[in-house]
Amino acid sequence: MRKVLLFSLIFAVAAMAADFERSNWRMQLYVQGEFAFLQFKDSDPELLLDKPLDKKLMTFPINAGFLWSPLITPFYKADIPFTFWLGAEVNSIQFGEIAKKPTYFFKGNSCGPQGAEGTCDDAGRDETLSFRSYAPSVLGGFSFNLIGGLDIRVLGGYGFLFFSFYDEMLGNTNQKTSMVPTAFASGALEYKVGEIFKDIDFKIGINVRRDFLPFEDIKATSNAPDVSESGALPPGYSGIKFDKISYKLPVRVGLELSLDFGRESRRDRRMRYVLHDRDDVLRKNSEVKDTLSDWDCMAIERDYRFFLDEDGNLPDMSESFTKTQFSDVLESFLAFCHPEDLATKEKLYATLDTGKVQLKEYQTRQEDSRFEQVMASNDPEMLAMYLEYYPDSPHRPEVEAKLQVLGEYHKFREIQAQNTFKAYLTYLNDNPNGAFRDEAEAGIFELVKGSGRLKDYEIYLKRFPEGKFVEEAKAALQGANAEAPSMIEAQTGESEEAEEAPAKKQNKKAPKKTKGKKKK
Repeated sequence: MRKVLLFSLIFAVAAMAADFERSNWRMQLYVQGEFAFLQFKDSDPELLLDKPLDKKLMTFPINAGFLWSPLITPFYKADIPFTFWLGAEVNSIQFGEIAKKPTYFFKGNSCGPQGAEGTCDDAGRDETLSFRSYAPSVLGGFSFNLIGGLDIRVLGGYGFLFFSFYDEMLGNTNQKTSMVPTAFASGALEYKVGEIFKDIDFKIGINVRRDFLPFEDIKATSNAPDVSESGALPPGYSGIKFDKISYKLPVRVGLELSLDFGRESRRDRRMRYVLHDRDDVLRKNSEVKDTLSDWDCMAIERDYRFFLDEDGNLPDMSESFTKTQFSDVLESFLAFCHPEDLATKEKLYATLDTGKVQLKEYQTRQEDSRFEQVMASNDPEMLAMYLEYYPDSPHRPEVEAKLQVLGEYHKFREIQAQNTFKAYLTYLNDNPNGAFRDEAEAGIFELVKGSGRLKDYEIYLKRFPEGKFVEEAKAALQGANAEAPSMIEAQTGESEEAEEAPAKKQNKKAPKKTKGKKKK
């Protein structure tokens, strides 16, 4: 019992902490009670005297259940007001007294001085036959929101009904338990009274229940012992086997109290889907690069007062912020934050739309200004985001060219950080039409000047015959160190001879062409 109570407490705390409405989870706990007339009938009792046992007993069965929606986000883009349920229930929890102080006889014996021959009146022995029952069952079904706070729920279940019979006499109790299958259907009309915690509704309803499987041949007590051997008078309710236990009325009607976690009306569900779609559009087109943190959202909500006042209206912030400022911040807030409830969110969207400008049109009109912003930012991430948001923009070639330059720029910055002949020459070989060829040449010439070696100047002149520093290099040849080995050749293996080889081959071919012309 302690484990059950502990589990229930943990579940209750977790349920109150969960944000059911946003996650679209839904669960329900309910308790039902109803009046019923239960009939116990034994047409052939073993020891009863004058007539068979046929008792109609008024009881108050109690049912307690737990339901869970297996579809966390059912048909997410469809306006379907159904909620499908799976669950468990313990029903038909009831008890009562079936009979008391039996009058019975035993053939061939007498009861003594209190009765006539062959007849026993056992009224003074105070014997009682009572019962208790419960039925653990599994459930399945659905709920449908009729209108506003009014729901209808239909469930079907199957389980096993346990009847425990207690034969009490002279301080002794004999117990016997029988089990029979049970199948039932129930329907409830529920009304939301109010919200007791966040996303937890208290509901009251009328429940109708019907059982389908009969309860037949149920053994209630053990057979009487052989009196001829023991000589003792057997209990009056020995050998009871009920032919049938049934409810007098075909259906049972009762009251239901329930807690519904994460319930939505059809109108709220439809509105939530509409606003969810608009959230996606805002999020895709927002100027904010990264999602806002919870702290950012709390600060914005506090400073801009994105909440409803006591009258259900948004506070007037026109004196603190211009309409443009308010709308820009509100756009980001709706894209990346979650207002407290659906009513607040509707009001905020209504405020955003007061200018009668459709959201997509508003975003399209921002395209040119955002193009200028991303081009001035020199941020590759912003440029890539612009191409994602505006794939058909007329500015796309310019943005792509800027992205290519920025990507090459970052690579060249790494080469400049290395500042070696090998790094610069590798860049030039890999990027023959690169945007930073002049900068690479300037870097190489600075290294040549720093080395002051004749062979490095000669390699530079061979490599860049029309370079920006050719004249300066030629002038420096006279004072260069002719004996020191080349630094360029040491780092890269590139030499003056390697550069000259193609030129010599071309010179050998040229005279042949000239001689041919002379012969003609």
